[in-house]
Amino acid sequence: MTPGLRHLVDILTLEPDDTPDTYVGAPSSADGVDATFGGHFLGQAVAAACATVEPERRIHSLHAYFLRGGRPGQPFRLEVERVRDGRSFCTRRVRTSQGEQGSGVLFDLTASFAVPEGGPQMTSPLPIDFHSLPSPDSLPTYGQLMRSLDPLPLPAEWALRDYGLDIRTVDAPWSRPPGSTSSDGGIRLWVRADRTQPDKPGLPEDPALHASILAYQSDESLADNVAIPWGLTWGNEDVVFVSLDHAIWFHRPIDLNEWLFIDQRPVTVGHGRGLATATVWDPSGRHVCTFTQEALLRIDDRYLRAGDDA
Repeated sequence: MTPGLRHLVDILTLEPDDTPDTYVGAPSSADGVDATFGGHFLGQAVAAACATVEPERRIHSLHAYFLRGGRPGQPFRLEVERVRDGRSFCTRRVRTSQGEQGSGVLFDLTASFAVPEGGPQMTSPLPIDFHSLPSPDSLPTYGQLMRSLDPLPLPAEWALRDYGLDIRTVDAPWSRPPGSTSSDGGIRLWVRADRTQPDKPGLPEDPALHASILAYQSDESLADNVAIPWGLTWGNEDVVFVSLDHAIWFHRPIDLNEWLFIDQRPVTVGHGRGLATATVWDPSGRHVCTFTQEALLRIDDRYLRAGDDA
């Protein structure tokens, strides 16, 4: 693995605590904000839930709430509740906290697992331009792209970090190629585990690890889509941007050693909140995952006035 991918796997590799079904997770770092990146919460909670379930049961959905901001540099405590164990389905609830036991829950996640079954298959239509998308290898890496922009659209600690995933941006407000066919202004990406060093092995065949990493990545730019109509990012001054809740549905097995196409778009904004959604496709055109997120969005009046004058 590349150093960045190894570090990401380490973040999502939990240590068992003395209490049954309780785990200790690595702390977050200050990635341009004072609180913890939401993907850190999501990835670790998925890893904790998966650790209490038999391997033949695969996670198929999760619903989570971001309750408080975590403190970078301090480890997390993840407590798993075995809500239900049925013949086909089982449910786990994960509560993430920091500091002294009982000091308050920062993040709350409920996940459902199922034994894979046969049956009918169908899926939603492919993105209209899926077969004409630029290949990932023809696009700059995320780091190369960000270093080419002046000014940076996001804090440097975030924009220039290496966190183990190879992201190739197809469409974004700050990087939209001529002739783009994205009709809704969404952020669209190719993503896979970092294989930019061909001599380095990728991820092991561990469905729980791949699910945890995709959960981690799902918070990377999803909520950013709700600020697109105003040409803003969470990095803009006097823009308040906080994740509120998050949901993921895993429709089919995922393999992050292969490219996945993530098609994101804003859904609605109002009353200080915005909702965004994403569909995830594998290279063969199978719809493998869906995720949604609602975020708190407060925009300074001067940005709104500038939009009215444009």
